[in-house]
This record gives sequence, C-alpha cells and structure tokens, in this order.
Amino acid sequence: MIIALTGKPCSGKSSVAKVLNSKYNFKIYSVGEMFKDEAKRHEMSAEEFNKFLLSDPKYDNFIDEKTKELGEKWKNDNVVFDSRLAWHFIPHSFKVFLDLDEEEMAKRLANSDRVGKEKYSNVEDAKKTLIERFNAENKRYQKFYGIDNLNMKNYDLVLSSKNKTPEELADEIYTKYKEHFKI
Repeated sequence: MIIALTGKPCSGKSSVAKVLNSKYNFKIYSVGEMFKDEAKRHEMSAEEFNKFLLSDPKYDNFIDEKTKELGEKWKNDNVVFDSRLAWHFIPHSFKVFLDLDEEEMAKRLANSDRVGKEKYSNVEDAKKTLIERFNAENKRYQKFYGIDNLNMKNYDLVLSSKNKTPEELADEIYTKYKEHFKI
C-alpha cells in the first residue's frame, strides 16, 4: 500500500519518509531528488528549473508517467512517494500533506546544512526564495494539470510539522495509514 507524502517546502517530507523506511519498512521513491538531479544536470537551481518547466513540460510529463507506472507496479508494496503530486497520479494511495508556516519554513531552510543547498544570508532571503519556488510550482500544477496543491480536500491526512519530530509525524501517519487501509 502506498503513502503519497507531500507538503510545503522544508516541512520534513524527506525526514519523515526516512523514518517510515527505517521504522516501518517502507521503500522510498523521492521525486524531489530526481527533480534536483535534473536541475543540476541542466546547470540550474531548483528555482530556475521550476521557472524553466513552465515553458517546457517535458520533464514533468516524464516524472508523472514514471510516478503512475511505479504507483501501479508497487500498489501492493509498502512504498512512500516523497512527491508533490503523487497524490494526484496515484489515486489509490493514502494522501498525506505536511503543513508548515512560511516563517518556520524559512528558518529551517536558512539553518539547513544539507549538502548542495544554496546558502542564505538571512531568514528573509530564504523566505523569499521559498515563496517564489512554491508559487512557481503551484502555477505549473494549475497550468498543466488544473489542480490546486493547496486544497486540503485532496488529502486523507493533513498534519502540521511545526512542533513535531519526524518520528512523531511518521508514527501518526502510520497509525492513520493502517486505519485507512483497515490493516
């Protein structure tokens, strides 16, 4: 059974996916990592690549088709898709949205020590970048798919990650996942 894990930038999606992997034995499929690798291959930042994709949906279509294909192939496996749109392309998944306010997103990004991350001089610079990136993504989703990623009715579970550890979030997701699929 599949968990489609999405949410706002820096909300902890990848960290939660890792806990679901280590504690509950879920495979991880990270569309974000594929996206970052492709941006790097094009010698662009994630923000630049997002803007580029507004004019050329080729890469989006490739990821979307791969997501659909793997969602069908792995429908009976325990897999977490760390992806902005897996909820849309894998209708039989348990759809989870991790929410976070802009200020906390910016603090997390500005203080991030992840390899390959852009460095920000302050929280306001990080906040501006996050908002631009998130708006560009949502504009793309609305243009190409006619969907609103921020419509919480799209999801089976919405959680704020502001004051919770990845372990707490993963435990709550797993509990609700079992209830959803009557496991």
